[in-house]
Amino acid sequence: MSSSSSSSPGSTTVIVGLNGALQKRFVLGGNANLVPGNVHRAAQIQTGIGGKGQDVAISLACLDFPDMQLAQFVGSGPEGDTVLQLLKDRIGGEAATALSLRTKSPMRTCTTIVASDESTELVEPSGIVTDEEKEEFLEQLKSSCGSPIAAICIMGSMPPGLPEDMYASMYETMAAASSSSTAPLCVIDSVVGLDTMLSAIAKTKGPAILKINASELCKLAGVAKSSSEAGGIALDELVEAVDTFMEKYSAVLDGLALTDGKHPAHLVSFTDDDGSRDIYKITVPSLDPTAVLYPIGAGDSVAAGTLGAWKSLVEQGDEKKKSLSDKIHAALDSRLQSSAAEIMSSSEHTKRMEAAFAFGLSCGSASCLEEDNSVFAVDRVLKLFQEIPPPELVSSKKN
Repeated sequence: MSSSSSSSPGSTTVIVGLNGALQKRFVLGGNANLVPGNVHRAAQIQTGIGGKGQDVAISLACLDFPDMQLAQFVGSGPEGDTVLQLLKDRIGGEAATALSLRTKSPMRTCTTIVASDESTELVEPSGIVTDEEKEEFLEQLKSSCGSPIAAICIMGSMPPGLPEDMYASMYETMAAASSSSTAPLCVIDSVVGLDTMLSAIAKTKGPAILKINASELCKLAGVAKSSSEAGGIALDELVEAVDTFMEKYSAVLDGLALTDGKHPAHLVSFTDDDGSRDIYKITVPSLDPTAVLYPIGAGDSVAAGTLGAWKSLVEQGDEKKKSLSDKIHAALDSRLQSSAAEIMSSSEHTKRMEAAFAFGLSCGSASCLEEDNSVFAVDRVLKLFQEIPPPELVSSKKN
């Protein structure tokens, strides 16, 4: 947990997305539904970019977020060529290629079958990354980190062949490239190699938020959830999962950003190294129930919006490092000023995390209204953001 997160650490943001894919959308069209065992003919085939880190980069590009680079393995073959070109078109050539390594294994293809009532995801396994490719990638990362690293976003799973401590190794390399006084901000949306990753962050005392689904948190903490994964988590289950989790990790993390689908999200702010914490409920923006929704990649947009807003709030007052537009800054400032009394008495750091997470949730909701993964209109994000009521303190623990 960092006590210095109000300073401005650097300039470049690195998004780690090691497990990208070519994304195909098999659209059935009309009122057709997917029936196992039947023959289905597509009304339309759409091709795009898959992968959690790739989705974050695309969402940040929607926010005109500057100075970002995507660290990724790109498989061989025409699928890999297509993904890389699509990324160049979406986020820019430098951002897409500076930290990319082509592998001998082919690029995987993931397919979404879009029916009238729901979408079904078919996920191919990734090709193996060789030891030589891993070492080349880490060396490329080290040599490319010439400017200070301001923020890091670590997303999703890893392709086979990589060690469990890969994310930890990458974090240590990038943190070493940060300024001498301040470690980079870090948003994590992955449970792969979590122990080693958080140990690496603990050494730097860098500010870090773990964004995680409430059901995933329950699994990590060994807490039984009474409803299905699609059902909202009960408050007593949430508190038990948080307190079990924080016995191990509270001194490392600044907060947990807990999503729960269409149900309310929760921000857990670890207020001290002694295990004290506050849990705030944040209402998820409501969408038109008659609208066709495209939820794939929405969680990645939440991560992107949270990281972008958090970094921008930390940098306030430094015009040279401002990451988001004046219009977005004005909305974030309004959120900080209008928060409920119970969070107004909290630290500035907690208020920034809450405003950033609420903005991220607005990005996620807005992305559900666009066919392409993790794409949204900024004006729509701001409208949804302004509709979110102030957070509600639902549980507090002081030690």
